[in-house]
Amino acid sequence: MRNVSCFLRARLGKRIAQTVEQVEGIIERGNFTEALVIDNPSTAGVPFQLEHLEGETMVKEDIWNYLMSDEIRMIGVCGMGGIGKTTIMKHIHNQLLEETKALFDKIIWVTVSKEPNIPDLQEKLADALNIADLPESEPERVAELMEKLRQRRYVLILDDVWERFSLAEVGIPKPTSSNGSKLVLTSRSIEVCRSMDCKVVKVPPLSHEESMNLFLEHAGHGVLKVPSLKKILGNIVRECGGFPLP
Repeated sequence: MRNVSCFLRARLGKRIAQTVEQVEGIIERGNFTEALVIDNPSTAGVPFQLEHLEGETMVKEDIWNYLMSDEIRMIGVCGMGGIGKTTIMKHIHNQLLEETKALFDKIIWVTVSKEPNIPDLQEKLADALNIADLPESEPERVAELMEKLRQRRYVLILDDVWERFSLAEVGIPKPTSSNGSKLVLTSRSIEVCRSMDCKVVKVPPLSHEESMNLFLEHAGHGVLKVPSLKKILGNIVRECGGFPLP
């Protein structure tokens, strides 16, 4: 009996060690020190494949209302890295494509990332505007982009902006009530949003209940049927700190 008991304890110990290792791996994947690019978004108005959006409905509604408002032209969506800014804006991007064809001529998505690269941003905008070849001269590049954008009523989404940069230096005319266009940027920094004259919308962490729902959406509700996992599920969700990271 003693040998059987030792054998069972050894098996149980091994299962616990494997479970702990899996949990630590999940937590580790939630620690990001640099910018995270989930995919390579298109600038050409193609709908995204959407991830599940848990919570953040009020934030999404606020952003949408500002986009539909005549008073607000530039919106800054800010929050910590991994909080869900890009996911929220993907849902709004697709909704704009579906519901605002009569209101906006073009919905453009450009990922900026940590260090703004002006020529790269210009090329992405040119691609979205079907400009085959931008001029080599910087002033001419800026002038052509300005002219093309002024001819359209657009929504430009600049995702993952880390530092303030001049829209005019890229060739982006500032949205005004007269041209009817809108600009939305996402950033970890509220100061970046403010310095670029945006109406700030903060994305808060998920509540414990929202975090639990999102975890089960990804992991599957079957984990609730595993006693050893069910006991530590709350601890796993608390360790994620309200961040909707996959």
